[in-house]
Amino acid sequence: MTTTSDTILDLVKAALKPDAAPYPTDAEGRVYRPGDWVTWDQQYPAIKLRLMSEEKTSLGRADIAFTVVSTVRVIAQVAAFASPDDGGAGDAEEALWRLQRQIEVAVINSYPLTSKLQQFPFVRAVPGFSAEGEKHLAGINIDIGCEFYQGPEDFAPITADDLTEVGVTFPGFPGLGADIPTDQ
Repeated sequence: MTTTSDTILDLVKAALKPDAAPYPTDAEGRVYRPGDWVTWDQQYPAIKLRLMSEEKTSLGRADIAFTVVSTVRVIAQVAAFASPDDGGAGDAEEALWRLQRQIEVAVINSYPLTSKLQQFPFVRAVPGFSAEGEKHLAGINIDIGCEFYQGPEDFAPITADDLTEVGVTFPGFPGLGADIPTDQ
């Protein structure tokens, strides 16, 4: 099966869904793709997924072969009620870093995902905070680089009939040969 950036994004989503235990996240089933879905107060914590870029680097002129790096952006959002002495901000920040760690553990330990990859060349996280209104909102963009291979078979698949029989003859020995069915 051909590995594509879209396949990788599906595997990241599967790794973050609650049935992907033993690595659940506080977001539970609130994992959305595409990552531009609007969320509101009662939906936090939430995770949104988006494919940010895909870069193919040729492996040479002799073959059609590429090392592909897809950047998957995981947008994690949390909220906490405002409280005296800015306690809500601290609660939101703590929840955000906990969710970030849960996401990284779930994605990096996902066998269905890692079996399709050569490596994770980078993981980059950029947090943001807001205290507008009665709740503190916190979010983090986690960009995860996913490196995989695409070769000639991904661009020009060869269609062939199933092999059902193999015939062997020995040219120096007339009449000596065999037909072997492949279903044995």
